[in-house]
Amino acid sequence: MKKLIITVLAAIIVALPLIGCGPAELGKGLTEYTITAALDADQRTVTAQMSVNYVNDTQSELTELAFHLYGNAYREGAVHSPISQSDISSAYPDGLSYGYLTVSNVTDSKGNALQFNTDNNNDVLSVTIPSLMPTQRVTVNLKFKLGLAEIRHRLGYFSGKYNLGNWYPVLCAFRDGAWVKHPYYSNGDPFDSAVANYNIKFTYPTSMIATSTAGEGVNGVLEAKARAVRDFAIVVGNFNKQSVIVGDTTVTWYSEGSDDYTQVAKDALNTYNDLFGEYPYSTLAVVKTAFLNGGMEYPGLVYVSDALNDEMIKEVVAHEIAHQWWYGVVGNDQVNEAWMDEGLTEYTTTIFYEKNPSYGVEKDARIADSLTTYMLYCELYKDNGKSLTAMGKCVGDYATNMEYTYMTYVKGQLLFDCVRTLIGDKAFFNGLSYYYENYKFKIATMADMVGAFEKYSKYPLTSYFNSWVDGTALLYSVH
Repeated sequence: MKKLIITVLAAIIVALPLIGCGPAELGKGLTEYTITAALDADQRTVTAQMSVNYVNDTQSELTELAFHLYGNAYREGAVHSPISQSDISSAYPDGLSYGYLTVSNVTDSKGNALQFNTDNNNDVLSVTIPSLMPTQRVTVNLKFKLGLAEIRHRLGYFSGKYNLGNWYPVLCAFRDGAWVKHPYYSNGDPFDSAVANYNIKFTYPTSMIATSTAGEGVNGVLEAKARAVRDFAIVVGNFNKQSVIVGDTTVTWYSEGSDDYTQVAKDALNTYNDLFGEYPYSTLAVVKTAFLNGGMEYPGLVYVSDALNDEMIKEVVAHEIAHQWWYGVVGNDQVNEAWMDEGLTEYTTTIFYEKNPSYGVEKDARIADSLTTYMLYCELYKDNGKSLTAMGKCVGDYATNMEYTYMTYVKGQLLFDCVRTLIGDKAFFNGLSYYYENYKFKIATMADMVGAFEKYSKYPLTSYFNSWVDGTALLYSVH
């Protein structure tokens, strides 16, 4: 997610007292979600039936499935709010509002009832299943109802626009023999999802437009199939639209006004296709919608905040489209290694400007700004020790959103620029192309990323990356 805070970091600190295989092929054998849902625009609810055909791709025998219920982060009394306290007034300009996600009638493929329960905060749904061995499949059917808060955020309603990001029960990640049940932290993007196939039928008012991860609806019905995507998002509103073709992809800009940023999207897609590898999906929706921060990434669909000015819209479009490569196709644990996608995406945005000089933004100037603000940050918080310069923390462990932003976007960008300077352009870009090609549709780790750079540079880089990530080195020279 692109944070507007990046553009004002220096000002804030100075004012204080002392960021190969296509999905059709990989779609074979994946877990499959089939969702039939209806939006009641007046009541601001979504009623749905969902069937999940899950393949046990772990090395463990399973007796339960675990699903995140991200919609319950918006309910009254939630232990972990999706909004930091400092952002409450901006997120809820018309006053506090609440949502919910309730699940009922969980059954197997034959209609037999399955036992299920939620944790104390209703964050995670656990469903008991018969013993499921590796490579075996099981089908779980459930009904759910989603209530939308009136909020400018990933999931919610505001001013005639319905944002449906992270709106359905989604399987938790499975690592080290257990389901990973992170709550919805307010810092960062607290998501950790494997790719899956989606079959969606979504109805909505015919007077509106619905666009999604895999295309647009027609006459109040969105029927979409998405293969090998990490999430499935939908936005509904009274939009105008403009489209452009980039290779095999139709890129569409959606806005309530007459503005048109398809050229920026086209330039970004062309740049990243050339540098890293082809974007694998046939559609890409860029939607100007009600959103608290600068933008938000989903596979095949990105939000752009309707509160931005022209120059910031251009930057956010370039940034969020870069996320199609770093998070969307090449996944990572966004909860514990957020710098891997946010830092690389922020630096990819800088590369976009470097490769497209007509936008009038200089690469060296952006790096200098990041270095200046980062050094000011280190100076301000130097008495707190290395913990405030560690990049490898859970997003929920950052004390503030500012700390999270510095460690993932700002320090992350500096890391990648330093790696590029150290190993040279050829090894750097070859390494990123290799990283994209070999880890697409997977969850990559820092070791995978480091290995890609080591392959082409022939430098041992593990200790170098570790010194950045654990915060043992505090000051850096970029060039």
